[in-house]
Amino acid sequence: MHFLVTLLVAACIGPVYNQFDFWVGSWRVTNAHGKLLGHDYVTKRLKNCVVFEEYHDAGDPSVGYGLTAYDAARRQWHQTFVDDSGFVLKLDGGLRDGAMVLEGTDYVKGRPRLNRGTWSKQGDAVEELWQISMDGGRTWKTRFDGWFRRM
Repeated sequence: MHFLVTLLVAACIGPVYNQFDFWVGSWRVTNAHGKLLGHDYVTKRLKNCVVFEEYHDAGDPSVGYGLTAYDAARRQWHQTFVDDSGFVLKLDGGLRDGAMVLEGTDYVKGRPRLNRGTWSKQGDAVEELWQISMDGGRTWKTRFDGWFRRM
């Protein structure tokens, strides 16, 4: 039993579990021109296993939660994001050239929509670029370009 307890405590230790730590913090989120989009609170939870996000939209009282974790069995990161409108998005991916890139598919009126989120450290800030494609990835449109600056 002692071995099992030790194993559970040490489950999420190692460099791979810290790859998304650049996003951890309390953030004021703006667009590229400085207009306030919202506030985001990103913490590590569950013994370093989960990056937990609580996003508050500035335009209305909307709230969204994201759970992001490294899935060791699949050797990739996974994020599930849910907001209070019922929107659910599941993304998978990993670190590419220093940026966290997560991709997944949701559906709009039965049609698949590709999603790609890229989080990159930009000095003391983090940029989250969320792009969507309705044509299987041939063309991409920016849905969200947020600049996270520490509060």
